[in-house]
Amino acid sequence: MIRCRKRLLALLSCCLLAFALNTTAQARSLVIQALFNDMAVVSIDGARITLRKGKTVRGLTLIRADSHEAVIDYQGTRKRYTLGGQPIRSAYSRADAAEPVNVWPDARGLYTATGAINGIATEMLIDTGASVVAMNSEHARTLGIDYESLRPDISVETASGQLVGSTVSLNSVRLGHIIIRDVRAVVLPGQHPRHVLLGATFLQHVDMRRKDAVIQLRPKPY
Repeated sequence: MIRCRKRLLALLSCCLLAFALNTTAQARSLVIQALFNDMAVVSIDGARITLRKGKTVRGLTLIRADSHEAVIDYQGTRKRYTLGGQPIRSAYSRADAAEPVNVWPDARGLYTATGAINGIATEMLIDTGASVVAMNSEHARTLGIDYESLRPDISVETASGQLVGSTVSLNSVRLGHIIIRDVRAVVLPGQHPRHVLLGATFLQHVDMRRKDAVIQLRPKPY
């Protein structure tokens, strides 16, 4: 009987350990999808939930949030998160601003990264050949950009041929710790481009250089 109890306790301990490890892994998989004042939309293992200041959902408590970052408490540990990113250091400093934003090539050799437009996370492709930030109509709807009330006013040559798009002004475009405000962009009809293109209206505000296979971006001093 004693041996059975010991085995049962050992089995129970293993189950509790596995549950704890699984719960911790879920917390580490947290990705910020959108940020607002006192509210954050997050994804945990593919499940999308909304956190509001002071409320606890699935063990996560939102301490504070604005359009730049969120502070989230999990089991007494607080971490700061940016859009689409992993936890960041407790505070930005001048040294942080001087650090480059590194973008690595994907399997196709394209330089894509998760950034944010108007506070909403989105996948971006660095395109030095694009004269403006460009997106398709589905991107615009997802980002809440009202382009349909605007008259198409710009002709753009794309891989799909010549398209006529609408010029819009983005409140902010963020990549890492680099934030550029009032960025001119164009919304194109259909599904082209597949990614939001980071063109010259964003890139003209950063110093960009290549180190080995990595593209490094730093905000230009003004």
